[in-house]
Amino acid sequence: MRDLPPGYGPDGRLHLNETTSPVVLTDFDVDKYVKNARGRIAVGESGLEMSGRDARDLAFLWRLEVAALGEMRALLISWTGNETRITAFLATWAYERYWLARAERDLLTASGWPRQATGRRPLTARVRSSYLDKVLPLVSPLVGSALGEPLTAGHMARMAIQEGALLAGLDALRARLEGEGSDVVGEIVRRRTDFVDYFRGEAVARIERSTAERLSAQVMLARPWAPLRAVGVADAAEVQALGSIFDTTAAVADLEASDRVLADRLPGRPTPALDLVRRARRRRRPAPSRSSHAV
Repeated sequence: MRDLPPGYGPDGRLHLNETTSPVVLTDFDVDKYVKNARGRIAVGESGLEMSGRDARDLAFLWRLEVAALGEMRALLISWTGNETRITAFLATWAYERYWLARAERDLLTASGWPRQATGRRPLTARVRSSYLDKVLPLVSPLVGSALGEPLTAGHMARMAIQEGALLAGLDALRARLEGEGSDVVGEIVRRRTDFVDYFRGEAVARIERSTAERLSAQVMLARPWAPLRAVGVADAAEVQALGSIFDTTAAVADLEASDRVLADRLPGRPTPALDLVRRARRRRRPAPSRSSHAV
């Protein structure tokens, strides 16, 4: 065996040993994804036909889409911000989500429907915004330092569940739309597939790597966290929109299959998106018989 400089282990490595985890690599090609970032989806300026129900559900999904900045901020100021492969992906992910949100907004504008839910912004939303702006930047580095790399497994699990649920919801909505609306939402679904593949791959690799990471994912998927909520705050239209989007057996089955990718690998088999939708379906009020031009 050749002589190695001081500090090197018998395997020829200086820094990596049994106490140091190697960088997680999955089959997802981050370099290729970054180089092929996709931009604006063209949408006609007017004349798009869309029912009030479809517009309300699309507006709800749009409001979730534009919350990407808050989600990204929570990741980057934590331990996860140290993972260069993740931060490289997130930069392009945020860029692409901006254009997905823009396409959804353009569909609503072309159909003449508003984007915001009726009702005053709840106190919980204002408190949550204040927390994200003032408290989280101070607390997150301390928590991240204490928990270390296993925290990233929880973050990736949350993102996998959320993106998978958005994919299932958009696909269910696409099936109800016609013409340009169906085409545009179909393109959004196709692009989101990359998001889901990446986050699922990262989450599964970590969950299967260590008990600490598996526990981190299990804890971070537990209540009170709920996917399909912008920065954790219930939307004024949440119950009606989720009950409507996932109102068929096929849509619920797709959502359950999405949650099960991680649930089958975790103790307790958590299905947070499915649980949220089931609660919404139980609470949903029957749609009014007379249509109204308000979302």
